[in-house]
Amino acid sequence: MGERKNKSKTAVATVSEPLVVDTMGGRIHVHWDESAQATPNGQLVFFAEFLACTGVFDRWVERCPLTYTSPNSPGNRDVLGTLLLAILAGHRRYAHVTAFRNDRGVIRS
Repeated sequence: MGERKNKSKTAVATVSEPLVVDTMGGRIHVHWDESAQATPNGQLVFFAEFLACTGVFDRWVERCPLTYTSPNSPGNRDVLGTLLLAILAGHRRYAHVTAFRNDRGVIRS
């Protein structure tokens, strides 16, 4: 009762200027390509901004008990970051992390 029969459709806002997102890796400019297909990893930059703002990731790295003795070993931050990305992308095996290489939605340095 009292509801309108013809509900108006909500307009999707188009963003002409890039969104500026501050992450732990630096400032990222996000451009939306409305004609491209969606990627499951494209929204990770916003989660990275959350981790940078809250300091959750930094505290996790500081408290991590990992130690490597090889001079060629990666740092704890790199290992934990790769693990976190793999988990968020739904990978169950470490070998599946290579799927990030071909995804255009993942930030590359």
